Amino acid sequence: MQKMVVGALLSFVALASAQDGIYGSFIVGQKFVDFSLINTELKKIPGVTEDLFPNNNWTFGGEGHLILAKRLVLGGKAFGIMHERVIQGTDPQRRIRMTAGMGVGTLGLNLFKENRFGIHLYPQVGLGASSLVYQSKRAFTDEQKQFDTVLVGTKDNIETLGKFGLILDLAAGFDWYKPFKNFFTIVPGLDVGLLLHAAAGYSFLPGTLKWRRDFDLKGKDQVEGGPDLKFNGFYFNVGVGIGLTAQS
Repeated sequence: MQKMVVGALLSFVALASAQDGIYGSFIVGQKFVDFSLINTELKKIPGVTEDLFPNNNWTFGGEGHLILAKRLVLGGKAFGIMHERVIQGTDPQRRIRMTAGMGVGTLGLNLFKENRFGIHLYPQVGLGASSLVYQSKRAFTDEQKQFDTVLVGTKDNIETLGKFGLILDLAAGFDWYKPFKNFFTIVPGLDVGLLLHAAAGYSFLPGTLKWRRDFDLKGKDQVEGGPDLKFNGFYFNVGVGIGLTAQS
């Protein structure tokens, strides 16, 4: 086990030293998703009179990338959204949750070579996967709280519908990186520094995606109809993290 850990650390150091820099950050931002069609469907539920999900959504996630030969930017990013609402006046009480997210690998071109300002600007294209999951859960009745009742297969009052598909992403990233030269060292031969990151882009899921029950990816429980809801839309995010660059 110790040899594996040491080998992994040595491999990481070798990889980092061979690049112009490795960077990563936690990100938070906003993404536009058109929830208007599903909001219309949800108003058919007794007690729902207003939109449950906004079109502008807070996102949380992370990103990482490395720069090769001063120009080529290879990386990846993932972020998602979550909303949860309680429907008032229903018996038993009903709780609705919507989660969605994306994860992509990215390829970009750094427009600025190494400069004294520590600035990188890079358009990039990404390819990956996206999921969108709607879940409706009713509170358990007294009968359903009994072990022997659950054991014989009583319905658990949870319904899950999801969409899964290929996602394309076009974006522009911006970094400001400040190495802490001669201050402290985490990895020998490498400077560590503060990274401020920002990005804006548009994500798109091509084709028609069917709703599926209970995370069924094979389509056996495919649901016909339903709103054409996808994780499409513009987004922007900002983040803070660290970078590792070869000492000069």
